[in-house]
Amino acid sequence: MIGITPQQAKPFPRIPFTLDLSTTLYFHNYQNALLLGISHLEKTGFCREYSYEWLKEFNAAASVFAPGLENPELAEGWAGYYENTPDKNAIIGQSEELPGFFYAAGFSGHGFLQSPAVGEIVADLYQGKESFVDASQFTAERFRTGGSLVSEVNII
Repeated sequence: MIGITPQQAKPFPRIPFTLDLSTTLYFHNYQNALLLGISHLEKTGFCREYSYEWLKEFNAAASVFAPGLENPELAEGWAGYYENTPDKNAIIGQSEELPGFFYAAGFSGHGFLQSPAVGEIVADLYQGKESFVDASQFTAERFRTGGSLVSEVNII
């Protein structure tokens, strides 16, 4: 869940993406407003219904980490999907069962950031070329064989 404060006539000072790793509370500039969130409350599944329940935990975390953000006035908010694998790392590779089927999915919120490199990796796989980086650890086979990568700690 994400909340957005009302637009201000005078923009907020420039604030970098700020994250408290212990609570996953985060905030950053968004147009002439602030985008606020706390991520560890997201539940597995396909719920897109927005609820203000997340604000209870956000306010508790803000009271310690960013007291000025406690009890924010919100103009809007939204909920969306995160695609996650069991170890919270992407899957990239070619299917062993379906020749010619290539996949790159499960990036949570990192897909846009990682897409240039992943595009090159998948293009190399498709062409049968050696890639600039070994992405074999990201194949879906790791779940079938009982292996997995170190799970990502914070999904924001």
